[in-house]
Amino acid sequence: MKKVVLTVASIIIVATVIIVTLIFLRAFRLPFVNVNILGATYSLTHWVGWIGALYIAFATPIYPMVKHRFPKHLRRTLYFHIIGNLTGVLLVSVHFAHQVTRSASNYPDIGTGIVLYATMLILTSTGFIQYSSLAKRFAKQIKFLHPAFALTFYTVIIMHIIQGI
Repeated sequence: MKKVVLTVASIIIVATVIIVTLIFLRAFRLPFVNVNILGATYSLTHWVGWIGALYIAFATPIYPMVKHRFPKHLRRTLYFHIIGNLTGVLLVSVHFAHQVTRSASNYPDIGTGIVLYATMLILTSTGFIQYSSLAKRFAKQIKFLHPAFALTFYTVIIMHIIQGI
């Protein structure tokens, strides 16, 4: 089953790279439409980012909780954690790529956004490296860095939301 998860994870990672590259090359863009959800109106790309970030923010702590309270469900939860969060990264990447390719006259302040995106990529990378056993030599460091970047992710996402308000 680990090979299947690694294969699906790799496909999601490759799809993310391809989609983001197409957005940077302006070969693919989501249409600019405003969507109103619960009284909040944002562009479609902004909602895509919100969905990805909220998924990551709420699904990430489920894994350690299950690990400590229900260890017999750990394997299934880990698969959910990996595939779901990589899908969230895909959605956030679409949002980020759209933001940084906006015209100069409409360019956003990406101060916390770029820190948040970098943190999310490092968080994802350390998780992938840890699961795939690519860096067995640095297993202890990666095991420490992954939750440390999760905490950093939560801190920066709060600041990013406050900045946007």
